[in-house]
Amino acid sequence: MAGFTKRDLLAAGAVAAAGATALAQAQPAASATASSAPVVTRRTGVFNGRKVAYAATVGETLIAGADGQPTARFVTTSYVAEKADPAKRPVLFAFNGGPSSSSATLHMLALGPKRYRVAQDPRAPALGLELVDNTETVLDVADIVLIDPAETGWSRILPAGKRDYFYSVEGDARSVSDFVVAWCRANGREASPKYVLGESYGTLRAALMAGQLADLMPLEGVFLFGQAVNMIETSQRAKNVLAYATNLTALAAVAAYHGRAPAWKGRPIEAAVDESYAWGMGEYLQALLRGHDLPAAERRTVADKLQAMTGIGADYYLANDLQITKIAFLRELLKGEDQLLGMYDARYAGAAPAAGQRPQDPFGPVIGLTRPAMLAHYQQNLGVSRSPDDYRSGAPGTSGWAWDGTLGPGGPFLDYDYQARIGPAFRANPKFRLMIGTGVYDLTTTVGPARYMVTKSDWPRDRVFQRQYEGGHMAYTHEPTLKAFNADIRAWVTGGAPR
Repeated sequence: MAGFTKRDLLAAGAVAAAGATALAQAQPAASATASSAPVVTRRTGVFNGRKVAYAATVGETLIAGADGQPTARFVTTSYVAEKADPAKRPVLFAFNGGPSSSSATLHMLALGPKRYRVAQDPRAPALGLELVDNTETVLDVADIVLIDPAETGWSRILPAGKRDYFYSVEGDARSVSDFVVAWCRANGREASPKYVLGESYGTLRAALMAGQLADLMPLEGVFLFGQAVNMIETSQRAKNVLAYATNLTALAAVAAYHGRAPAWKGRPIEAAVDESYAWGMGEYLQALLRGHDLPAAERRTVADKLQAMTGIGADYYLANDLQITKIAFLRELLKGEDQLLGMYDARYAGAAPAAGQRPQDPFGPVIGLTRPAMLAHYQQNLGVSRSPDDYRSGAPGTSGWAWDGTLGPGGPFLDYDYQARIGPAFRANPKFRLMIGTGVYDLTTTVGPARYMVTKSDWPRDRVFQRQYEGGHMAYTHEPTLKAFNADIRAWVTGGAPR
């Protein structure tokens, strides 16, 4: 049976260039001056029960190189409340992942004042395109800036720019940091509390930005949603047994959802996540570390436990070194029904592909509406007349993306310690707080690696908040999670503790 490949998983969940202007320099590396005038519309909406008048602005910002020449043009969308105190009102900068994708998913499913509806039963056909008011978004307490990085949306690298720079972990993050500085200066928001939310690959960008901005314009917080920061555990490199132990949480939750795991029958999903993580990082990890030195009787005991927790037969585990990859799990759990699970959201299942066919993620029809929804919002609500044909959901040609993220020399043995880049943000601002959120049915970026990342960090525990959400990679498509997700952001940016 055909199935997803390791490349598919890395691309879905993924997770220093020369010529950049250092953020610590006195002059900003970007300018609000651009070739097209911003498109501004003034609207009113009700968010979290509060009526808010706001200005929606689709505008350009130029990113400049060390010689002052513009290297990229960012086209971004901001929603800013009228008559608010700019020194007190928070600004939330948000972007999706890739690398590199536009911010349309967060924009049209979670954070923007309009969203498109998603059928709440994963077994139901995808709904047609219908834009509705997003009454859950946090515009009642914070302004929101949705960022499309270089070569996504209508943002473009200019002739003086180098693709190699923007198509690297370091350069990509620095260009978005440059944008944040420029936007704040152009809009008189230097004193505003500033927060950054990144999703999927965007969590790597957010982690690096936290360190890059620490000296020049310290952030109040970063939200890693669907985090891929410790991507070695997330991506399940061959022979990295820790990746199998940490990712057990997702297998348990998905098996529980589909009623295939006897261990969780009649029990809440939280029990599946918590207990599988505890057992996975204890007895299971020890068994994996012992490998073929583990006695046969103990191997059988572990395999039986795995079957009870994940719904995959003990014989499969015995034949595969007590392991199953997330990619194989997508194929195996409902194999008897000829069904393939969704990688982005494993609540969704679809017909397994025939031999030789490329698999189609069953969640695809849901996110397939993102681009038309984004363009409809721009045209119908924001008065944008840019060519829809020029709008890119994702940047082209990113297969050569440079993953060097430690500021050290590259090479196959580098550990990609992206999480260390968050440390300076904690030290620069005693009020800095880190949020980490994960969908329990996400098979790209899972709960276990997120928990392990925090465990191994030296971050102040009273300034780190972890949340698990009912849903997949874009957990906010589940409407109760949309409400919870925004409620957590609202508490976070107003100084409270997420629930």
